[in-house]
Amino acid sequence: MPDSIAATSERLDPLQVGESASEYDRVTLALHLERYRLAAEYVTGRDVVDCACGTGYGSEMLARAGARSVQGIDRDASALEFARSQHAANGTSYIAGDAMTFVAQPAPTVWITLETVEHLPDPEGYLRHVASQLAAGGILIASVPVTVSTDGNPHHLWDFTTRSIRALIESCGFRVERELKQLHHWTLRDISGDSRGSRQKDRRRGLVGWYISHPTAFVRRVWLTLTRGFVHEYLTLVAVRVEKPA
Repeated sequence: MPDSIAATSERLDPLQVGESASEYDRVTLALHLERYRLAAEYVTGRDVVDCACGTGYGSEMLARAGARSVQGIDRDASALEFARSQHAANGTSYIAGDAMTFVAQPAPTVWITLETVEHLPDPEGYLRHVASQLAAGGILIASVPVTVSTDGNPHHLWDFTTRSIRALIESCGFRVERELKQLHHWTLRDISGDSRGSRQKDRRRGLVGWYISHPTAFVRRVWLTLTRGFVHEYLTLVAVRVEKPA
């Protein structure tokens, strides 16, 4: 069973981010851990889905926080193999599945989906699929970047704002009850210089051409940089299922 896994811009693990890691990666991991600590407040005695669980460290955290069961779902076979080897915990299973179609057994009372929605071609369809599996009172915990990210990350399909992600979640049968905002300040050296970690090396290439074909993202990036500097902002929302979507 694997005891290591290649780092990418979409995958990191506490076992792989040590003292030799870049400051950028250490901060990124700290932000991820903070999101999972928030989610862990809601899982005691509950059946949980951790959608897009990656290497499984978050699923293990949820299990150790008292979840009755945790179903860690991901499409990456190597990440799931690492999760089973390095992040096994009582009541936790790691399952290959597609976020858009996966049906949890047992039915969950908490669905956690951190840094997932921005990757999907149909975010609304996904959130309605999640809502269909949660009874009234079930909890959705979702996080997304709310500053432009599609320019730097070729895996991101959507740029959300605080307003747009809240509106989307609420339109799918949820009531937002809590939020966590996070800031990650960075430098040009973090992205393109010698200090960047291995996870940054699969960032988008041909950015000038991409901006030409995506002028709205370019305008958002310029405005963000002029008004707030080099910063990523993330929003985690805790929402309660209140009604079945139409």
